Amino acid sequence: MNEESKNPEQPVKFPWAKRKEGTPDIYCNYVNASWTLYDVRVVLGQLVPVDNGEHAGFVVEERGAVTVAWPEAKVLRDALVDLIARYEKTNGEIKPLKLPPNTPLDKM
Repeated sequence: MNEESKNPEQPVKFPWAKRKEGTPDIYCNYVNASWTLYDVRVVLGQLVPVDNGEHAGFVVEERGAVTVAWPEAKVLRDALVDLIARYEKTNGEIKPLKLPPNTPLDKM
């Protein structure tokens, strides 16, 4: 009997190989999600200050995107719920940050 047929509720875990050269390491502090019948797409962005003469404030610079099938989206959800619960148990509740809209750069 193989691992999958013993307990179909638990995902199979595979060992991780070393990171390949050129694999991107992406930081994001802004996300936008969309979906289709087959998968979920999350666009990763970073909120950055700008002052181009006409507009002073913040824009979101796209850093990358990840598309996963629905079953992997549930695995990702469960992993994030577990990580957040363990973090908050140690450090307290994570509260959303508030940033005033269109903050002029010279007042930062």
